[in-house]
Amino acid sequence: MADRHRATPRRTLESRWRLRYALGLSLLIAGASAAEPVAAPGFAALAARTREEPADFSVTTYNVKGLPWPIAEGRPDALRRIGARLAQMRAAGRQPQVVVLQEAFTPEAKAIGDRAGYPYQVEGPYLRSAPGERRETGGVWYLGETGGSALDSGLVVLSDFPVTAVARAAFPTGACAGYDCLAAKGVVMVTLDVPGRGPVTVAATHLNSRGASGAPPARTHAAYRRQTAFLAEFLARNRVGGEPVILAGDFNRGDRPVRIAALAAAFGSAREGLSETLRDAAAPAPDAKLIQRRGRDMQLLFDGTATHLETAGADVPFGTERNGTMLSDHLGFTVRYRLVPRT
Repeated sequence: MADRHRATPRRTLESRWRLRYALGLSLLIAGASAAEPVAAPGFAALAARTREEPADFSVTTYNVKGLPWPIAEGRPDALRRIGARLAQMRAAGRQPQVVVLQEAFTPEAKAIGDRAGYPYQVEGPYLRSAPGERRETGGVWYLGETGGSALDSGLVVLSDFPVTAVARAAFPTGACAGYDCLAAKGVVMVTLDVPGRGPVTVAATHLNSRGASGAPPARTHAAYRRQTAFLAEFLARNRVGGEPVILAGDFNRGDRPVRIAALAAAFGSAREGLSETLRDAAAPAPDAKLIQRRGRDMQLLFDGTATHLETAGADVPFGTERNGTMLSDHLGFTVRYRLVPRT
């Protein structure tokens, strides 16, 4: 059995989760009613690939809505189905080599990697400190802004490739707004050894929501700017060498100029993986176009000093089901990559 790159044993994590769940449940219930609505697409499931080209590896990003009952209903079955689908893809030899999960809070969500057969599983930060006496004031207690995190980050990176380095951090105190402060949102960054191609770094993140946070837009936008600045500094500080970096996750950007500007200021040199593949696709699947239009789930690309990240196609394995439903309130998409020496 392959070694697992875990920070703490599963039973310890489950006990810690139950404690945080008890502490934060009442506040999270209040926040659930403010969740942003999700458009229900009216088209059948399409997992058609944008193009079939050789690739060295693939990365899937998926917000799985692994929230506890009664905040979200019917999630254990959906989460098991997500893991089972990844296992089916593995049996067919078409599984993504790397999967980045967001909102994997519950034990069922954290078990997706085991069900899907990923030998390396790395979880994100577990705690965010409560504001100290000298920290900025003005937080609202009933939104969860004045205490520490009740839940962990919900971030998980699954990999078929060996993990050679890990770095993780919750967003600092003051860099969150509203109900988002109840989770230790932040970033987890893993360096992977791609056989025959060298190292690549994949980082997972989940940025502050707007309407679902329950906080005023001005405060959520300020938190968003602080988070993107923190992310840029974290990636620069923890990059192992000159390897390329893929930053994937739920960016909660939308078509909001303030947030688009914040991402541009922090990551002006980044490219967007899905956009690159859709640009070359003659007829991209409707699900893929919906993901791009929503502007929340993204993969940002940063080339290495010796290696260039080249996209080789994309598909949506977790899109709209044939009956019109979805396994989450987000769609999960995969981008396939080649590592090409820079000339």
